[in-house]
Amino acid sequence: MAISDGVFVAAIVDALNNDLALDLGGTGFKLALFTNSLVPDFSQAGAAYGTAPFDTNEIVGTGYTAGGVLLTGAVFEELSTSPGSTRWTFNSPAEWTSSTITNARGGLFHDSTLSGRAVLLRTFGQDYSTQDGTLSITFHTSGVWVNGLVSA
Repeated sequence: MAISDGVFVAAIVDALNNDLALDLGGTGFKLALFTNSLVPDFSQAGAAYGTAPFDTNEIVGTGYTAGGVLLTGAVFEELSTSPGSTRWTFNSPAEWTSSTITNARGGLFHDSTLSGRAVLLRTFGQDYSTQDGTLSITFHTSGVWVNGLVSA
């Protein structure tokens, strides 16, 4: 198995049970980049950046800082084009300028204010690399997560 799209169920369940102060509209979310060798477990209790399996297979390179880039403009709201549906999104793009990155296949959305608690993993569908360039990730207009499902 390789990197795939998914929501870390325990984070959402813990938040709904008031066992985790997860604020999906908060300011501490980061996007860390991983290679296709990452094997996620979306049922893992307490999944977090820097702990297994997120303690290996993170990309390295000039212009990339371990832990990823801080995301801005977090919004969790009802999707205006589909009443009764929700979306989670951030300002676009997330980017790494003047970077030399090899084989970035997906990104882990994690809350740096909650010890890196993992919330969502997205695959890019293929590897992306830069050579002293800019890697930009533009989020879908519907968001990075829609109605509990991962959007394209």
